[in-house]
Amino acid sequence: MKHTLCVLSIFVAAIHFSAPAFAVDAQNGQKLAKKCSACHGKDGISKDPEVPSLAGQPALYLRKAMEDFQNGSREDRRMTMMAKPLSKDDIGDLAAWFSAIKVTVELPTF
Repeated sequence: MKHTLCVLSIFVAAIHFSAPAFAVDAQNGQKLAKKCSACHGKDGISKDPEVPSLAGQPALYLRKAMEDFQNGSREDRRMTMMAKPLSKDDIGDLAAWFSAIKVTVELPTF
């Protein structure tokens, strides 16, 4: 029981102290996303089969992908060029914007 309580306390403290790192401004992300629309489409819905749609993707995934383009662990000439100048806040804001877009799926009827 003591061990579980200790682990839980550490977990809660970690969340509490890391919360400011996840402060985001989706409205700013919407403004920043205008640069993304040339490739990823209006509102993050791509028309190009070689370019992924960003709308509705999980924020953590989008944040990680952008950070990977920045640090070179993921490579794409255009994405690296776009990601390099972004701050961590910019990346968080973009991720918040694109993840907030609701995407619906319509299953085929047979």
